[in-house]
Amino acid sequence: MSGGVPRPAGGTVATEATTLVVTTLATPASGGLSGGAIAGIVIGCVAVVLLLVIMICLLRKILQDSNKNHGVYHPQQEENRNVQNQAINYLPPPNVEGLI
Repeated sequence: MSGGVPRPAGGTVATEATTLVVTTLATPASGGLSGGAIAGIVIGCVAVVLLLVIMICLLRKILQDSNKNHGVYHPQQEENRNVQNQAINYLPPPNVEGLI
Protein backbone atom coordinates (compact mmCIF):
# COMPACT_ATOMS: atom_id res chain seq x y z
CA MET A 1 0.00 0.00 0.00
CA SER A 2 1.31 3.23 -0.97
CA GLY A 3 -0.03 6.66 -0.11
CA GLY A 4 -1.52 8.12 3.02
CA VAL A 5 -5.12 6.96 2.61
CA PRO A 6 -5.86 3.78 4.55
CA ARG A 7 -7.85 1.22 2.63
CA PRO A 8 -10.15 -1.25 4.29
CA ALA A 9 -10.01 -4.86 3.39
CA GLY A 10 -12.86 -4.63 0.87
CA GLY A 11 -11.06 -2.07 -1.27
CA THR A 12 -13.33 0.92 -0.57
CA VAL A 13 -12.08 4.25 0.68
CA ALA A 14 -13.65 5.71 3.80
CA THR A 15 -14.37 9.46 3.54
CA GLU A 16 -16.01 11.90 5.87
CA ALA A 17 -18.66 14.26 4.40
CA THR A 18 -19.22 17.76 5.76
CA THR A 19 -22.41 19.65 5.00
CA LEU A 20 -22.62 23.41 5.41
CA VAL A 21 -26.15 24.76 6.02
CA VAL A 22 -26.66 28.51 5.56
CA THR A 23 -29.88 30.05 6.78
CA THR A 24 -30.85 33.67 6.43
CA LEU A 25 -33.26 35.39 8.72
CA ALA A 26 -35.84 37.72 7.20
CA THR A 27 -35.19 41.22 8.44
CA PRO A 28 -37.71 44.01 8.09
CA ALA A 29 -36.87 46.61 5.49
CA SER A 30 -35.34 49.63 7.11
CA GLY A 31 -36.65 53.09 6.26
CA GLY A 32 -40.30 52.04 5.79
CA LEU A 33 -43.27 53.94 7.19
CA SER A 34 -44.72 52.86 10.48
CA GLY A 35 -48.34 51.86 10.85
CA GLY A 36 -49.16 55.14 12.60
CA ALA A 37 -47.65 57.18 9.78
CA ILE A 38 -49.67 55.27 7.19
CA ALA A 39 -52.85 55.72 9.24
CA GLY A 40 -52.15 59.46 9.50
CA ILE A 41 -51.71 59.76 5.75
CA VAL A 42 -54.95 57.87 5.10
CA ILE A 43 -56.91 59.98 7.60
CA GLY A 44 -55.49 63.17 6.11
CA CYS A 45 -56.47 62.14 2.59
CA VAL A 46 -59.99 61.24 3.69
CA ALA A 47 -60.32 64.62 5.45
CA VAL A 48 -59.17 66.52 2.34
CA VAL A 49 -61.62 64.64 0.13
CA LEU A 50 -64.42 65.30 2.62
CA LEU A 51 -63.64 69.03 2.70
CA LEU A 52 -63.63 69.17 -1.10
CA VAL A 53 -67.02 67.46 -1.26
CA ILE A 54 -68.48 69.90 1.30
CA MET A 55 -67.06 72.91 -0.56
CA ILE A 56 -68.45 71.69 -3.89
CA CYS A 57 -71.90 71.12 -2.35
CA LEU A 58 -71.94 74.60 -0.77
CA LEU A 59 -70.78 76.27 -3.97
CA ARG A 60 -73.42 74.41 -5.95
CA LYS A 61 -76.15 75.49 -3.50
CA ILE A 62 -75.04 79.12 -3.65
CA LEU A 63 -75.06 79.08 -7.44
CA GLN A 64 -78.50 77.45 -7.57
CA ASP A 65 -79.92 80.02 -5.14
CA SER A 66 -78.50 82.93 -7.13
CA ASN A 67 -79.82 81.50 -10.41
CA LYS A 68 -83.24 80.91 -8.87
CA ASN A 69 -83.65 84.66 -8.17
CA HIS A 70 -81.97 85.87 -11.35
CA GLY A 71 -84.30 88.01 -13.46
CA VAL A 72 -87.12 88.05 -10.89
CA TYR A 73 -88.52 91.46 -9.97
CA HIS A 74 -88.46 92.19 -6.25
CA PRO A 75 -90.19 95.53 -5.58
CA GLN A 76 -89.02 95.71 -2.00
CA GLN A 77 -85.38 95.43 -3.06
CA GLU A 78 -85.89 98.12 -5.71
CA GLU A 79 -87.53 100.44 -3.19
CA ASN A 80 -84.70 99.94 -0.74
CA ARG A 81 -82.17 100.80 -3.44
CA ASN A 82 -84.10 103.95 -4.35
CA VAL A 83 -84.29 105.04 -0.72
CA GLN A 84 -80.56 104.55 -0.32
CA ASN A 85 -79.87 106.51 -3.52
CA GLN A 86 -82.20 109.32 -2.46
CA ALA A 87 -80.52 109.58 0.92
CA ILE A 88 -77.18 110.08 -0.78
CA ASN A 89 -78.47 112.63 -3.33
CA TYR A 90 -80.77 114.43 -0.93
CA LEU A 91 -80.68 118.24 -1.13
CA PRO A 92 -82.38 120.27 1.55
CA PRO A 93 -85.23 122.51 0.33
CA PRO A 94 -84.47 126.20 -0.04
CA ASN A 95 -85.36 128.63 2.74
CA VAL A 96 -88.94 129.75 2.49
CA GLU A 97 -88.03 133.16 3.94
CA GLY A 98 -85.63 133.85 1.12
CA LEU A 99 -88.29 133.20 -1.50
CA ILE A 100 -90.84 135.68 -0.15
